[in-house]
Amino acid sequence: MTGLVWFRQDLRLDDNDALLQAMQNHRKVVAVVALTEAQWSDHEWAPIKRDLYQRQLNFLGEALAELGIELRVVQCDYYRELPRLLLQLANEVQVSALYANRDYALDERRRDAAVDAWFELHDLQCHWFDSNLLVRPLEVKPQTSGYYKKFTPFFKSWCARLAELGIAESSKRTLAGYKGKAEALNFTPIELDGEKRDASQWARTERDAGGQLQGFIEEQVADYQRKRDVPADDATSRLSPLWEVGVLSPRAAARALQALSPEFPYGLDEGAKTWLSELAWREFYQHLMFHVPALSMGKAFQAYTEEFPWRYDKADFARWCEGRTGYPIVDAGMRQLQTEGWMHNRVRMIVANFLVKDLHIDWRWGERFFMQHLVDGSFAANNGGWQWSASTGTDAVPYFRVFNPTRQSEQVDPQGLYIRKWVSELNNVPAKYIHTPHDYLRAKGSTDYPQPMVDHKVARETFISTFKGLKTAVNK
Repeated sequence: MTGLVWFRQDLRLDDNDALLQAMQNHRKVVAVVALTEAQWSDHEWAPIKRDLYQRQLNFLGEALAELGIELRVVQCDYYRELPRLLLQLANEVQVSALYANRDYALDERRRDAAVDAWFELHDLQCHWFDSNLLVRPLEVKPQTSGYYKKFTPFFKSWCARLAELGIAESSKRTLAGYKGKAEALNFTPIELDGEKRDASQWARTERDAGGQLQGFIEEQVADYQRKRDVPADDATSRLSPLWEVGVLSPRAAARALQALSPEFPYGLDEGAKTWLSELAWREFYQHLMFHVPALSMGKAFQAYTEEFPWRYDKADFARWCEGRTGYPIVDAGMRQLQTEGWMHNRVRMIVANFLVKDLHIDWRWGERFFMQHLVDGSFAANNGGWQWSASTGTDAVPYFRVFNPTRQSEQVDPQGLYIRKWVSELNNVPAKYIHTPHDYLRAKGSTDYPQPMVDHKVARETFISTFKGLKTAVNK
């Protein structure tokens, strides 16, 4: 009988336990991908992310064809239609078992549970694997009960468990020795129906993605801790889009870091250790999504913050979205997002803090806008980042820590290199004026760049006072 491998956010051959087990258990393997474009729209998939997914799906289809594995496509609007359609395909190709790697968000867990139950009802097996995280949610927990709500103890426990588990070897050798059919199959490229935006600069074959990872580890990770907050240096890995669609596995990253220290995950220098902690933050938010379903329903982790009197001013929100706030670092970040579908991580924090704590606009508006535009839009990481900035999440920045956008600008972009790249109105402004350019521009007779839309000092005091009052009322 045939094994059916269901690809989702794991568009790779290597480090794919679902694929590997199917290949070991069955003489014939068929792959399937489900295109649920209405569901993706509900989940705010950006057009550029759709295009990336399509490109990576076609790379995957070509790689599978070389192994003699056919990639079939199931199309429907919503997840709820998948149990019937997948069973229909299973019967057509005479499948005895389905193989897939787990997703941890609420809708995806419900989807998988429905497929599992439907297959079991029809005497077919489903096998679920954990190739998308280094450590599964239930493998990291406090000694008492529950789950970690703070990152620092989570990271300590996560590293300890990672040391116990070790890092599985690459499955490249097994893949190289597999041949589903005598000859490679012809693959017909897949075309998504929804709106797309060119993501070619982000797309990579699996081999090229591995090369990009290795290049970062060899050439940049040593300086990561020192340079990661400087957007003009662009010292981050830029691998996040490839993590999101699963072209790279977290194991690949761990193996690359393991080569730097025989005591991995310990014994790393500061740059590598800091980058490892970023991988752990990614998993921390996935674990939270697993343990707290309300996070998938638009709810704040700190329930009392739902009572905060957020503003819902569409005009002010539009100025933030378009990068017309009058604060250069904020405007540069938002224009980079609109142009590239990506934004430097430190700048993401700055623009999020500004929307929430200077404009007092509901963090969910910003969360949604990011998902609608980011090529690396991960629901768990995006939600976690926004709730961190808004002081509504677990282990969030304290409510009284309000980023000063001008001071942040001076710290992370002292010469204004990043600002000038994205804010054309400020191209000719000298570095000494770049962070507060308005008087300089006025003296030059230029009126193109907007005045600051809010007085930061007043906005900061209002936010802190309101949040403190809310917290005091709750604690009475």
